[in-house]
Amino acid sequence: MERHAMHRIRPIALAALLIASSAGRPLAGSAPAPPPAAPLAPPAATPVTVERVRPEKEKLPSLEFLRANRDFIRARFDLLRERPATSRGEAAAIDPRYLAYERMLAEIHAARESVAVVDDDMARQQLFASVTELGRLENQLDQMDRLIGDQRLRLQTLQDDFTGRQRTALMVVVTGDPGDGVAEVDVTLEGGGRLTVSLFAAQRAALRQGGVVEVFHGFIEPRDQVVEVGLIGPTCPAGDRGFVSLSPVRDRLMFLRLDLAPVQPGQGAAAIHASTWLHEAKPHGIG
Repeated sequence: MERHAMHRIRPIALAALLIASSAGRPLAGSAPAPPPAAPLAPPAATPVTVERVRPEKEKLPSLEFLRANRDFIRARFDLLRERPATSRGEAAAIDPRYLAYERMLAEIHAARESVAVVDDDMARQQLFASVTELGRLENQLDQMDRLIGDQRLRLQTLQDDFTGRQRTALMVVVTGDPGDGVAEVDVTLEGGGRLTVSLFAAQRAALRQGGVVEVFHGFIEPRDQVVEVGLIGPTCPAGDRGFVSLSPVRDRLMFLRLDLAPVQPGQGAAAIHASTWLHEAKPHGIG
């Protein structure tokens, strides 16, 4: 269902998406302009925490209790000891009434089976009394088949609406120039899809001018998800990862911006400033 978009470079900031317009920049050959201000997120953007450890799901409280009290439970088991019985267990005579109860119960079951056999015979005789009744039964079965077919079509329509036509989408973009210490940005989605974007000279120039680099744009499931982010470069800690928790809204386009400007040499993904917001219009397709 997800479509991995190409790693396209968008050197001009998209004012409708996340960064102020870059209008007023001098043409080639003119005097160099002062460096632009750091791009700002839209007013409706929501800060997102980038964590170093994947969020854990809550475990069963009973298992947590047993694990926390394991030593106590074992100590109680160690106190169990075998003790000799002081009295002798001798069998007593069975009350004859108990045996009579068992015979009465067997007779009741036999009577029920006899009645069931008689009822079954009467039902069979009434069912096959005439050819007309058999024809009526066949018509009823045909009607049931038609009803089942109609119900199957309705269920297929519902399945197509809820699984094949939903338009929940996610766009992951990178802003801010982290310097030469970061060579690649690695993003792993909830479903296991992994995307890696290399920051070459053209990408770095676009980021310095306030542009964005698109990492992912595709359909996702409308449920809580965790996106894994990693930085790869000569000054980045090896194996360092960050995790961003998202709650996509059904049939809406969610933006996840990863600002790399705060990342300093030697820092990992936890230094990224991340923010999310929803697009105003519902997405009609993935371009």
